Amino acid sequence: MRQIAVAVFLVSLIATSVAQPQTTPATAPRPAPAPLQVPNPHYVTVVLTQDVNAPADGVWARVGKFCDIGAWAFPSCKLIQGDGGFASERTIVNEVLVGKTGHSYTYTQPVRKEGKYNLYHGTLEVQPVTAKTSRLVYTFLYDNSMLADDAARNAEIVNRKKRFTPFLVNMKTLAEGGKVPPSAIEAMPPTPTPEQLQTANPHYVAIPMTLTVNAPVDAVWARIGKYCDIGEWGFPNCTILSGEGGLGTVRSIGNEVLVGKTKYSYTYTQPVRESGFYSMYHGTLEAAPLSTTTTRLNYTLVYDNSNLTDDAARDKDLENRRTRFTRMLENMKVLCEGGTLPPGALGGGGAARPAGPR
Repeated sequence: MRQIAVAVFLVSLIATSVAQPQTTPATAPRPAPAPLQVPNPHYVTVVLTQDVNAPADGVWARVGKFCDIGAWAFPSCKLIQGDGGFASERTIVNEVLVGKTGHSYTYTQPVRKEGKYNLYHGTLEVQPVTAKTSRLVYTFLYDNSMLADDAARNAEIVNRKKRFTPFLVNMKTLAEGGKVPPSAIEAMPPTPTPEQLQTANPHYVAIPMTLTVNAPVDAVWARIGKYCDIGEWGFPNCTILSGEGGLGTVRSIGNEVLVGKTKYSYTYTQPVRESGFYSMYHGTLEAAPLSTTTTRLNYTLVYDNSNLTDDAARDKDLENRRTRFTRMLENMKVLCEGGTLPPGALGGGGAARPAGPR
């Protein structure tokens, strides 16, 4: 009788299990991002120029390497990380190279533990004017909302121009074959200690991706180079939150800020939030002419992956990003060559992407 009772119990248990509907655990919603450290930034742009009696290639070869700043501004520049390209870090205030083209680079400074981050970025560029002359352009983008009032903000801009204009003169002197006297070089600015930085030991990496497009560079950039064109080839429903598409413009994709810009490129980043790891994430999109009918698209990501647990995790993260953004380059190619993207080609499957790091 006991065996019969056990058998009846097992049959009942099986029947009950079959009768119960099988449910799939619900996917946890993506947590909302932390509030912005500076909820109402006021981005300002300062542009300085200097004409040079030398061709652009020669000028850039003389003053355009990331540590050439040691010859025209601050002495004893050395590289802490990298080879002078994307993701390199130099001893000048631990500045990181986050954007680069053939005749330009954009840099920023790391976040400190104390105080608000002003998103300071500088872009140095040389533009050809004629076959024998060129123009140096030094552009600064930063948030000056932390200053007390308009008088303080205006005074800071005047002081910045006064300080950096002699550096442009120094670059002109070097590019035209002259020598800069030691008195024209400033003392080395204070270097932050690891204890002063939000991330004491960053590990910056770069992910370069390229794709050739069968269209001239002007047409390519007109089709995919506006700041919210990402809504057509990357993440849908992009809108401009502030600005007019130039430096300091903020778009709805991750509250990203346009921090560097040349004729055929832009560099963007995401603002610091009240909590969480700040990866110094930057992206640079560039269109480089190959011929009168072909263009190379370059998309390079720079970020700090020191928060990941080990090399395996870092490699996996890198490859995931490369896969996602290569797909976006392929979307750009389709659009630039006159095609139409199929449904579901954009990130998020047609849904607006929430703010937050990528």
